[in-house]
Amino acid sequence: MKHIRSNRTRIRCLFLTVVATFFVVFLLRLSYLIFTNNSTIVTTPPANMSLETYSFRRQMSNIATDRISQMDVTGNTVIIDQKYDKTANLSSVSHRFDEDHDRLRLLIDSHDAIVQAENLQGLPGNQILTMTIGVTPQQFDDMVNNLRELGDLRSFTVTRVDKTNEFNSLLAQQEVLRKTRDSYTALQELGGSIQDMLLLQERILAVETELQHLNVDLGIFATEHSFCTINFVLREQEASFISISIVLDYAFDSLLWTLFAAAVTSLITLGLLVVVILGLWLRTQLNKQLQAPETEDTNTFAENYNLENDMK
Repeated sequence: MKHIRSNRTRIRCLFLTVVATFFVVFLLRLSYLIFTNNSTIVTTPPANMSLETYSFRRQMSNIATDRISQMDVTGNTVIIDQKYDKTANLSSVSHRFDEDHDRLRLLIDSHDAIVQAENLQGLPGNQILTMTIGVTPQQFDDMVNNLRELGDLRSFTVTRVDKTNEFNSLLAQQEVLRKTRDSYTALQELGGSIQDMLLLQERILAVETELQHLNVDLGIFATEHSFCTINFVLREQEASFISISIVLDYAFDSLLWTLFAAAVTSLITLGLLVVVILGLWLRTQLNKQLQAPETEDTNTFAENYNLENDMK
């Protein structure tokens, strides 16, 4: 009786272990389907939104200036204007888009920043705001830290590129163009044929045009226009709720997947048991074959021994 009860207890424990394992695997599969499909829906751009909206595109080019003290070859202290391009790229998701939009406007005003480019796209509930902001170097770090707390931050990068050599190159080009213009003007004052005067006037106009374009490029480097750039993207995202029908679909898929996994596992386990049993049977047969000759030799020796005794 005790032996029978012990076997029943073992069978019951084995059955409960199998059921518990099946239930745990089912719940894990169901959780995986819910969370992965929900995150896919959240992070996928809407069908009516272009993918370009989700990438940063420089709309303005801002150059900041830092005054640095250095020693020259004579040992004197000189002040050098270091020009650099500093840009922060932030992307956030908001469940309270209107409130965060208002907070963004307040941050811009409180940091004396300027909006250099702005684009609002989409319908309420699925809006995307892209904004390029110019801010002074002194306010840059503080404003970036405040923007990181706006909504749910998804990406953040800060880059800084030195532009001092580019600025010096533009100054050198400007000096060359000015000297060229002055040379043409001096030749024009000497007089000459009408054809020569017209040719000089065309060259002077061409140089003046290049100087104007160069002055525009140099205007970006002006100290009074010292700004850093912040590219900010705020995407509206409504709170996601999974309906009961979707949960039931996921549960059915999870049940089928778990049954399939259980069937595959059972077949593999059964196959391993068959292989083990077959191996044990072959080992037993091999041992019997190895023991059979020894038994035959023993019987033969006994028969010979009995025969010798009979002859005596």
